[in-house]
Amino acid sequence: MTDTPRRRAILRQLRSHPTVKGSVIALVALLAIVLLAPFLAPQNPYDLANLDLMDGRLAPGSASMDGFRYWLGTDNQGRDMLSAILYGLRISLTVGLSAVALATVIGSLVGLVAAYAGGLIDTLLMRLVDFILGFPTILVALVLLAMLGRGVDKVVIAIVVVQWAHYARIMRSRALQERR
Repeated sequence: MTDTPRRRAILRQLRSHPTVKGSVIALVALLAIVLLAPFLAPQNPYDLANLDLMDGRLAPGSASMDGFRYWLGTDNQGRDMLSAILYGLRISLTVGLSAVALATVIGSLVGLVAAYAGGLIDTLLMRLVDFILGFPTILVALVLLAMLGRGVDKVVIAIVVVQWAHYARIMRSRALQERR
């Protein structure tokens, strides 16, 4: 516990840094947009009853047949692009946060087991990590998606499979430092 004052000083510096403040503000704004998307979006892009093919491919800022203004235009089926972006942001943020959370948990567990077990278990787990890190991440994720099929859950699984090894290596090194 000797470095607790040092950690407090680092946290104090981070809180006063303008880049950290800007990042936190941007993250809070994105989360607010994601949570309020059903209220902010002019149209539900998943509701087929709202589609009007007569409003297809309208330019940004154009008005629809019923007088509604599409600030980012429409696609070829008459869906509002702003609404599609707001609803798509919800899916993207869900996939990103859940994949990072799962990869962190799995990688941390593997790293801790490797650091504290030592010996043969450490060697085997770290060779597995080296094996996974030896392949291009995007290529492995795309191959996994081709094998698993379509779906948000499959995307999360593919990202977790290719990312957990990074967290395992970091956690193992930190656990070895604390063990010594």
